[in-house]
Amino acid sequence: MKRNSLRIIVIVMVSLGLLVACGDDKKEPAKSKTKVTVQDVKRETKEALKTTLAYTQQQKDEYQKQIETKIKEYDQKIDELKKKAAVLTEEKKAEFDRKIEELQKKRTSASKKLQDLKSASGKAWEDLKDGMDASMNELEHAFKRAVLHFR
Repeated sequence: MKRNSLRIIVIVMVSLGLLVACGDDKKEPAKSKTKVTVQDVKRETKEALKTTLAYTQQQKDEYQKQIETKIKEYDQKIDELKKKAAVLTEEKKAEFDRKIEELQKKRTSASKKLQDLKSASGKAWEDLKDGMDASMNELEHAFKRAVLHFR
C-alpha cells in the first residue's frame, strides 16, 4: 500500500515534468498556445497529493471495516465454543477453557492493534497494517487449534 501511494506520487510528478518539458510541439513555431507556469505545476501537484491522501484514507477505512467484521465473527465463534465446552467433562473442560483463554487473549491483542490502527494517520497506518495482519493470523491459528482440540 505504501509503495502504491509512492508510485502514484512519482508517476504524477514525472507526468507533470514531462508535460512541462514536452509542452512545445516541435512542428509549431516557438510560440506556445498556453504556457505552463510553476504555479500550474504546484497546483496540479497539490491536487494529485490530495487525491493520493484521499485514496489512502479510503483504503484505511475499508481495511478497518474488514478487521472489525472479522473480530466480531471471532467473538461469535468464541461464544459458540464456550457453549460447546459446557457439556465436556471437568477435566476436558478445564483444558478447553485454557484454549479459549488463549484465544481470547489473541482476540484482545487484535482489538488493541485495531484501536492503534484507527488512531494512526497517513503513512503510519500502513506500517501498523503488517502488525494487524500478523495479529489476525495468530487469532485465526489459535481458533483453529482450539477447534481441533475440541474434536
